[in-house]
Amino acid sequence: MAPRFITQPPHEVALGAPRGIASSAAPLVLQRSDDNFVEAVLDEFTTEAGRGKLRASRAAARDTRQVLKLFQPIQRQHHLAVFEAWCDVPGTPRIDPARVESAGLVVRRVRRAGTAVLEGWMQSRGQLRGWLPVDRIGGPARDPAGPLRLRHGRTGVDDIDRELVRIDLQQPDALLNEHVVPMFAAPPEVCRAAGKTVYYGIVPTVSSELAETAAAFDETGSFGPESADFRSHLVQALRGEQMDFPLDGETLDADWAEAAEIATTDKPAGVSSAHWDQLKPGGSARTSLQRVLRLLRQLDGEFNAFNGTTAHALALRQQLAAIRLPLKLREHETVARTTDAETFLRQATRVLVERDASAPRPEMPTHWPALPSHQAQALRLALSRSVAERFAQLNPAPGRYDDPAAQYVVRAFVRLKPECGCPARIVWSASTEPFVIAPWYEGSGAPPVRISLPDVSDRNLLRSLKPNVSFAVPAALQNLLSGNPKDLLEGKKPPDAGITIGWICSFSIPIITICAFIMLSIILGLLDLIFRWMAFIKICIPFPKKGDS
Repeated sequence: MAPRFITQPPHEVALGAPRGIASSAAPLVLQRSDDNFVEAVLDEFTTEAGRGKLRASRAAARDTRQVLKLFQPIQRQHHLAVFEAWCDVPGTPRIDPARVESAGLVVRRVRRAGTAVLEGWMQSRGQLRGWLPVDRIGGPARDPAGPLRLRHGRTGVDDIDRELVRIDLQQPDALLNEHVVPMFAAPPEVCRAAGKTVYYGIVPTVSSELAETAAAFDETGSFGPESADFRSHLVQALRGEQMDFPLDGETLDADWAEAAEIATTDKPAGVSSAHWDQLKPGGSARTSLQRVLRLLRQLDGEFNAFNGTTAHALALRQQLAAIRLPLKLREHETVARTTDAETFLRQATRVLVERDASAPRPEMPTHWPALPSHQAQALRLALSRSVAERFAQLNPAPGRYDDPAAQYVVRAFVRLKPECGCPARIVWSASTEPFVIAPWYEGSGAPPVRISLPDVSDRNLLRSLKPNVSFAVPAALQNLLSGNPKDLLEGKKPPDAGITIGWICSFSIPIITICAFIMLSIILGLLDLIFRWMAFIKICIPFPKKGDS
């Protein structure tokens, strides 16, 4: 009688940091600054001394909150995730790489709005969807590839499976694909020397990808129309409070804005002595006019109140038009006069902010009245909607790592081939501890880049510095540069030199660098009076001359 073989189900597979180097069910994240860091890491796996170096190169930088911090490639630091895969049976032998169909890692954002929510960087049907909760793909342990998820749970009966796929495809998130960074098995000789099956992959900390969906303006709900932050940001008139206007009853003059904001005691040309006395530093109307300018700039710049054509912009203008601003009674007048706020503010913006000489110049009202609570709330709601719309217009697409305060985790996986009659399956590691990505300007501890400057006192060297970059200069700009530099320093437009043709001007980039370096040193010294930063940002040390040889 022939022997009967019973098919055994495949045993479990475990993933984690390479044993003997770290003890964790999550991948080990290394931080390296060597140029050939992948080759160096793989080589270090083959010896005990090398594995000691791996332990020492574990990412360990922390921010002020003691959260793990990774750096960007521009900071000359790279991060490599490594994990070991082994059979979860007695003796825990290393897994045969031939059983693995593919391996990868995902970087997930930890959104902390109340409870922590894991988000994956998703795309679907050719559209980059941005960060979405991983619950949208069925949870953190589901396969990140939409087509592979569709294969899960099939019956093996073609007609039934086709119908199940058709039903699944009707779900909007059925084909969401989470971004996966491929991981690679270490070469066989490395795994043999290490006694482990090791996988490695680069942890991305920078990306130029932009989501094709609109950026969220107020994710935490802390900047709504009635929030303290939003209300305190508004000029008091937009909060619905009374605000006095300066120089009431007079016709607006574009030169008032310069007079109210100039820091010196030199009277600007075009401003009368009477107005200058009120608008100069310490003048009685200076602060009030600065507040009016802020009101105009908020409405024009932040809320796009006068140029917007959307429904929200129109709604805001309707709110402003419903507010009546009292005008000063003229001599012999007995009937109160008013103007609507929308008309006055629109004209005032053209005169005082845009300095448009052709704009009609309105009369300055006496004050902005305190609004009834319902009208003030309606105004703040219209402002809030307008600024959210403005934000979406100016920030049409959120980048992958735009949020400097965001925290992320890395999680790795392997897809195992079908075996012993069982279907293919995915096995996940645990997630790493949360980490932040250091902003590009932060030092990483890597040695600074050194740029050698030429000695400009060497005449022979100067002769060798031939121009190596050219600028095509328009006639108008050449006219400006041909004037007296003293006029430019004083903010005066030089007289027209009569130049009507364009120019090509060539320079030496090393000389441009020296000029920039000298100007930088001067400006750093001046601003040190304010920021007291010189001890942190500039370190100069002497070094001995090198021999002629």
